[in-house]
Amino acid sequence: MIGNDIVDLRLAEKQSNWKRRGFLDKVFSREEQAVISSSSVPDTLVWRLWSMKESAYKARLRSQKSIQINPRSFNCQILSETEGLVKYGKNRYHTVSQITSDFIHTRASLSKSDLGIFSNVIHMDQCLLQSDQLYKVLISFVAGYRLDLTDLELVKNSLGIPELFSKGKRTQVLCSLSHHGRYGSYLTKI
Repeated sequence: MIGNDIVDLRLAEKQSNWKRRGFLDKVFSREEQAVISSSSVPDTLVWRLWSMKESAYKARLRSQKSIQINPRSFNCQILSETEGLVKYGKNRYHTVSQITSDFIHTRASLSKSDLGIFSNVIHMDQCLLQSDQLYKVLISFVAGYRLDLTDLELVKNSLGIPELFSKGKRTQVLCSLSHHGRYGSYLTKI
């Protein structure tokens, strides 16, 4: 099971005041809040942890098939500059985060080996519908990699999980999409 999330740091700074009263208590455990408060880059860490939780949530949604909207129940642990672990119940989601001055992109999977699968971050055209842009890029990528797949279509199921169809039949290709502000990302397991 895979998931990914991206945060446009400029947009997050404009739209989300994470320092407002109650935000940290609502989203992060006491342990996570302690790590944030002791960080030399708390803004970046807040959005990295958020991205880890979101990507693990998306991976969990694929297997659990039920919506869980309590970010505090996803407990993050920073393992290195790029690697992390998100615990949810008995599950452990491995994460890898790409952190730049512009965005944070995190990939998550129950299997650490799935973190090396295909992913990409793209700069989004703000004048076009972002999900449509991502669909086209992902379909183009998959079509180029798997020539046996034709008439590709990406459709979100009832839980909002994107599924790839070929000639009207669901394929076994897993994909995760995310967009925020100026950036979009996809993760796929072919």
